[in-house]
Amino acid sequence: MFDSGIGGLSVLRALRTLAPHVDVVYFGDTENAPYGEKSSREIATLVSMALRRLHAQGATNIINACNSASVSALSELIDLLRLNVFDVVEMVGPTVSTLAPLQKKIVLFGTPATIQAGLYQRAFEELGITIDTVAIPPLADLIEKGASAEEIRPVVERAVKEAVERGAEIISFSCTHYPFVKNLFEDALQKEKSAAVLFDPAEAVAQEAARRFGMEGNGTLRFLVSKESPIFESHVERLFGSAPYSIEPAGPIYWALKTI
Repeated sequence: MFDSGIGGLSVLRALRTLAPHVDVVYFGDTENAPYGEKSSREIATLVSMALRRLHAQGATNIINACNSASVSALSELIDLLRLNVFDVVEMVGPTVSTLAPLQKKIVLFGTPATIQAGLYQRAFEELGITIDTVAIPPLADLIEKGASAEEIRPVVERAVKEAVERGAEIISFSCTHYPFVKNLFEDALQKEKSAAVLFDPAEAVAQEAARRFGMEGNGTLRFLVSKESPIFESHVERLFGSAPYSIEPAGPIYWALKTI
């Protein structure tokens, strides 16, 4: 599994709840997190390097927990790097397959990179569904850096107000950082007197991974980080402290450029 930082831990939590014995190596690119406001070219480079790092650890089944970083959009680069051995579960498919049948007004919250990539919009359009999107530029960065609720609240409230004005019945998180402040989204919806439902795709993604990969193992849980992060470590301890795990500094992600 990989993510730009702590966001993917919300997906890993769902995966471990579903399959506590699955063996996982999680790479968090804490040095470059978050990806949401980076250029598509830079994101492509970072994703390819993350895949190389996981490949070096023996991974063949990948959960891409970073909505800003589509592996499917990197097919040519993956072929070039000879990394087409991967079987990949991304966030888009399970989200769309869960929400599409509900026939509700969907507003998607995400980073600028995710919204601009248009993967969700196109996936819904293929099913004849038009969704609205709201980019929240600073939010993933604030969460990654451990900002206070007082700093985050006005950012969340502005986004929720816009979604409500667009008639949202379902608000889907297309950034895995956002569930860490779900309570602030709930407060904002209450303030707007809205009955819109918040959707966190983590469970749907975990179920898809279980279906595709199988979930047998010894419960090994390893975290690799490109830069040591007390915030990352505190989230890991809070979410997974009851099980054995290791956090290993893996060095800057750009080391892999030298091997190409």
